[in-house]
Amino acid sequence: MTPLIDVTFLLIIFFMIISNIIAEESVEMIVPELNKPEVRELDDAKRLVVNVAPAPYGKADRQQNHLKWPGAAALVQIGLKQFGVDQMELVTADLIHAVDNAPTDDEGNSELEVLLRADAALHYDQVEPVLGAISAAGIGKVHLVSYLPDHGPSFQADAP
Repeated sequence: MTPLIDVTFLLIIFFMIISNIIAEESVEMIVPELNKPEVRELDDAKRLVVNVAPAPYGKADRQQNHLKWPGAAALVQIGLKQFGVDQMELVTADLIHAVDNAPTDDEGNSELEVLLRADAALHYDQVEPVLGAISAAGIGKVHLVSYLPDHGPSFQADAP
């Protein structure tokens, strides 16, 4: 009975640690909703999460589905590393490092795929430099992450 209890406690500790790591990889933001989404699962070893986020704000900052936000990005987060929007050369270098350490296919091409999360409050010109850094790093597949229409946050309830 004692070994069973030990294993149970180890599993609880393992899942607590993993949930903390996953939570740190995600930046809280409101991503756009999709009309016709296509969903597929990605292998964890082949994916890299890149977040483009504005300064923190909440649902209360929305008024009648319009943002009170100028659309400027505050940071770029790759995995657990954060960079300022004026540090695109460091973002590119970090992405190149990730490509170099990623698994390769039979032809020697990197299998790394990027999951790009950009907040709905951002203007496209704030996300474009990040897409340029991803391209400069030689990453060929970028997945834009968004909420499914029936799973995203509801902003109608916040409207006055």
